[in-house]
Amino acid sequence: MLLINLERRFKVDMKAIAIPRRSAEKELRSILRSGIVDKKKKITADENNVYVPILSGTPATSRKVVDVDLKERSVPEAPLSALLRKAKEAGLKEGTLPRRWVRYGNSVLIRYDGPDPRSLGKIIGEVLGAKSVYRFSGGISGVLRIPSLELLFGNGGPVTHLENGIRYTFDPSKVMFSPGNVGIRASMKHLDVRGKIIYDMFAGIGYFSLPLAKYGQPRHVYAVEINPSSYEFLLLNLQRNRVKNIFTTYNADCSSITLPEKADIIVMGHFASPSYIESAYHNAKIGGTIMMHHLVSSENLGDPAGEIEKKFQDLGIKHEISASRVVKSYSPHHWHMVTEVMIL
Repeated sequence: MLLINLERRFKVDMKAIAIPRRSAEKELRSILRSGIVDKKKKITADENNVYVPILSGTPATSRKVVDVDLKERSVPEAPLSALLRKAKEAGLKEGTLPRRWVRYGNSVLIRYDGPDPRSLGKIIGEVLGAKSVYRFSGGISGVLRIPSLELLFGNGGPVTHLENGIRYTFDPSKVMFSPGNVGIRASMKHLDVRGKIIYDMFAGIGYFSLPLAKYGQPRHVYAVEINPSSYEFLLLNLQRNRVKNIFTTYNADCSSITLPEKADIIVMGHFASPSYIESAYHNAKIGGTIMMHHLVSSENLGDPAGEIEKKFQDLGIKHEISASRVVKSYSPHHWHMVTEVMIL
């Protein structure tokens, strides 16, 4: 009896909106969007009403407000807050710690130049539940586009990253995968490619050709990738995304490829694409479109397709620039562009 009295003595009445159970489903959405809900307290109910806790100082409302006993709601610590707290406990200086990261499946990638990176890697792995933690130690090198990463925690190896309904499997230490290109990858699923022939000249693991094949219903896709590691993951990804039957693949330099038929759409997802215009042209249909990824300096943003235009003119290729758009900032003075060129 004493225990019950003590519990009652220390209960605190809190303000809550009482919603009749019969209309709770309809009204709850509106109340939760209003910004007046106290998320540190639990929503509760009895036979007649649902009680939604509201913040103190909430303006008067036409809904019924009552005093009820509300329990505290357990709010999990935010990942960044937990990371900073544990890193500080380990003696790492807060000013050097990363505030954001890239996650691919069960692996995390960070930028960090501070002391004791392996201790930080272990903390990040524990806080984020990651099996492997890498840090960027450089850029993307060579024609094979191999990323410079250092493994700080875990065993590394392949990951499976789900994006826009596509399963991309790859090894982050061997294969480039740019988080900043998520928008352009997503846009591929909306292109009208039904019944068309697609040629992906720098296919990688299927960055662009996978969404085109899965959502666009093309007649056939030809994909070329020079990096043996990327090529193996490309084959795996075609199988896992169930589009293998409409692909012909080549582990080769795309400049050496002559397709058995001309392509309606050619994707050139590499910044070196201006150097491969002639190879693309020889595999393109008249009326076909070449989608070129390339870099433009800030000073040339006023004429982003200028270099592309000159290349086509120098090669004597009849063409028309149909679109040119910014994908993202690449460096302090350069921009990632996609330019679409129609062959006439």
